[in-house]
Amino acid sequence: MENKQNPENFKCPYCGADNSISSEFCTLCYKNLRIPKKTRAQDKLKKVVKEKLNLKDENKSEEKKEAKNFWIRMAIIAGLFIFYTQWLRKEYHHSFIDYVNLAFHEPGHIVFAPFGRFLMMAGGTITQLLVPALCLFHFRRRGSNLGWQLCLFWIGQNFLNISIYAGDAIRQALPLVAGGVHDWTYLLTATGLIAHTHFIGKLIFFLGSAIIFLSFYFIARDAIKHKPIKLN
Repeated sequence: MENKQNPENFKCPYCGADNSISSEFCTLCYKNLRIPKKTRAQDKLKKVVKEKLNLKDENKSEEKKEAKNFWIRMAIIAGLFIFYTQWLRKEYHHSFIDYVNLAFHEPGHIVFAPFGRFLMMAGGTITQLLVPALCLFHFRRRGSNLGWQLCLFWIGQNFLNISIYAGDAIRQALPLVAGGVHDWTYLLTATGLIAHTHFIGKLIFFLGSAIIFLSFYFIARDAIKHKPIKLN
């Protein structure tokens, strides 16, 4: 096979093999190439400088990528925090995510129906928490850091939704999708806690808020540690 000519190479005067200018002996016939020491030193210096410049460019590129990932995460936290404050501003806040939660809530009653009336009534709440928990486990197992952290926020948001539903157990002002008995009216009555509806609603809301801020902590921690964003 014919060798391609490299301008930085030096042809051996004895065998014609290509050698680096910085080489003292031919790599094929091992004879002295008689390249001036100064020329070889300059070539070596040139290669070292080139490697350092390449490394510097790579470091700059990596720093830019890390900075981008940092600000993406900060923007996510800011957006989610603004989203969370809607529950502080309005007593019965209903977000677009709650339509997704409802899609998992209602089938939960059917899934848990064979296990008795109490679990059937609790099944909706259980399922709307179980689905994001399974998603969290899936993304965590795959090493998707931002994926499972967003699922953790989703779990917390579900608790906010549940707190409103539980707090409505006595007043029953919220419209029921399928009508019938209010889930939490039945659950709190069955457990003898119906007189503490307001406290239970606030407790569930506090738990949801704690989970949400925990998700913020994990997202911010990875931002500070300059971890790459993984979503799948």
